[in-house]
Amino acid sequence: MYLGFMSKYKNFLVIGTIGAVSMMGSGVAFGATSAAPHASAHIATAHVVKVKKVAFKGSYKGTIKLAFGASTVTASLIGARGTGSLLGAASTMTGTGTGADTAYSNAFSGTGVLAGLGSKLVLSIVKTASSASVADGTQSGPQSPPATVTVVGQAKVTSGAGKWKGATGTLKFSGTFSVKDSTAGTTETDSFTATMSGTLSVKH
Repeated sequence: MYLGFMSKYKNFLVIGTIGAVSMMGSGVAFGATSAAPHASAHIATAHVVKVKKVAFKGSYKGTIKLAFGASTVTASLIGARGTGSLLGAASTMTGTGTGADTAYSNAFSGTGVLAGLGSKLVLSIVKTASSASVADGTQSGPQSPPATVTVVGQAKVTSGAGKWKGATGTLKFSGTFSVKDSTAGTTETDSFTATMSGTLSVKH
């Protein structure tokens, strides 16, 4: 009886020891895993901004509304349409400007927008020159209308949207329109044509 008890006791110790070792082994393995987790390498990649140079060339026709004051004139482009190399064959030109009407050669200021294909370029005039010709061939100066006015200058691209978001650059422009009557307090709408060209910088 004693021998049988001792035999069962030894079997219990063996089974218990195996179980304890198994648990300890699992514990060690678990502890080792917890203490030294697998570290996945994280590599941060910086986005490199590239600047692309693109050429722009556009030609537009429309109407211009002129409002004459005592010494100034305000101009608004209405319904100017044409082709812009970055904006498609049905792009538009809108804008406003002001200047002194004491002489056609006076500088003027203004802003404009070229739009097409879901994108646009916002412009601000930075440099201007103008001249006028009347029937007797006289150029510039405070001639009396009717006269054909030619304006040339540069416009800075201050911002863009759509495909041309963030675009910058300077465009040269040239335009002509007619003036029939510049009497203070009068307004008139005349035909207008313009061309623009230059190089833009676009980030992508």
